[in-house]
Amino acid sequence: MTATLSQIDQLIEAARRQLDGLVALRADMASEPRPEVDAADEDDFAEENLIDVGSAAQRAGVSKPTIRRWVKDDAIGFKRGGRLRVSIPRLRRRSGDDAL
Repeated sequence: MTATLSQIDQLIEAARRQLDGLVALRADMASEPRPEVDAADEDDFAEENLIDVGSAAQRAGVSKPTIRRWVKDDAIGFKRGGRLRVSIPRLRRRSGDDAL
């Protein structure tokens, strides 16, 4: 019985750490505004058009640092929740490959 209670206590503590991490992530996301975009470009940043840096690099056939540079220099994405999100339509235009 004591071992079971100990396991339950460990699980509760692990759940608390996870919840603390989620609360911090939520706070980060709320404080990071989306980039300024014209109404015509709004669809570029729709949730269904966003991918992570690794996926963008793989699709475009370039390195992750290149994608990060394009996000910074060419506004093909933005940071959300501490992670970079890349717009697929903007990645296509930047790379010149409509098949991405």
